Amino acid sequence: MAAVRRHEERKVPNLSWLVAVVRRLWRELLGFGVVGAVGYVSDAIVFNLLYHRVPAVLASAIAVSLSTLVAYAGNRFWTFRHRERRETRAEFGLFVLVSVGGFLITVGCVGFTEHVLGLYSRLAVNIAQLGAGQVLGTLFRFWACHRYVFPERGLPQDIGAAAGDALQDAPEGEPAARL
Repeated sequence: MAAVRRHEERKVPNLSWLVAVVRRLWRELLGFGVVGAVGYVSDAIVFNLLYHRVPAVLASAIAVSLSTLVAYAGNRFWTFRHRERRETRAEFGLFVLVSVGGFLITVGCVGFTEHVLGLYSRLAVNIAQLGAGQVLGTLFRFWACHRYVFPERGLPQDIGAAAGDALQDAPEGEPAARL
C-alpha cells in the first residue's frame, strides 16, 4: 500500500519551485503588471488613434515606442525603486535594448498577421498587437528587466537559482513549500 501511495505522489507535479519564485518576486510581479497595464493602455490608445492614418506596422512601432518610455519611468521609479541604480544612460540603454526585443516581438506579431496570414482587419491586427504581441513581449521584458536592467545585488541573478535553492533545502522526498 505504501508503494502505491509513493507512486501516486510522484504523479503529482511538484510546484514548490513556482511557489518559491512567486513568494520572492510577488511585489515586483505586481508592480511590473501595473506599470505594464498603464503601458498597455497607452499603447492601445496610440495604436488605434494612428491606425487609419499610417500603415499598421508604423502605428505599432510608434505606439510601442511611446509605451516603452512610460514603462521605463514606471519601472525605474516604482517597481524596481529599491534596486541599486546604475549610471542613468547605461541603465536606460539596457532598458531600450530589452524593449527593442519586446518591440520586435510585438511588431513581428502584427507583421506576421498581415503579411503571412493575410489578415488586415482592425480586429486581426488588434489581436496581434494587443493580444499575442503584448503578452509575449511583456513576458520577455519582465525576465530581461529583472535579470539584466535592474539586477539584484548579492542575490542570484537567475530566478531558477532561487527556486533551486528552495528545492535543495527540502528533506528528501518532501515538497519544499506547501500552499
